Amino acid sequence: MQKGIDQKFVHYGIRKEDLALIEAICEKHEIDFDWLSEEILRTYHGKKVDVIEMTDIETESIIKAAIQKIK
Repeated sequence: MQKGIDQKFVHYGIRKEDLALIEAICEKHEIDFDWLSEEILRTYHGKKVDVIEMTDIETESIIKAAIQKIK
């Protein structure tokens, strides 16, 4: 088990549960999470600051928007 503070949490304040959800959605869309993570997490963090509680649908829409930027 990895110890210490997760760097994505330090940079974006994203809990492991939220990160796992984002990774699962990326996997569902066959997107490499590591490759697209900065764009997704930056946007996710910005929205989370405004909304606090986000639904899975809102999270998926952030990922879809990030995918559209690379197409």
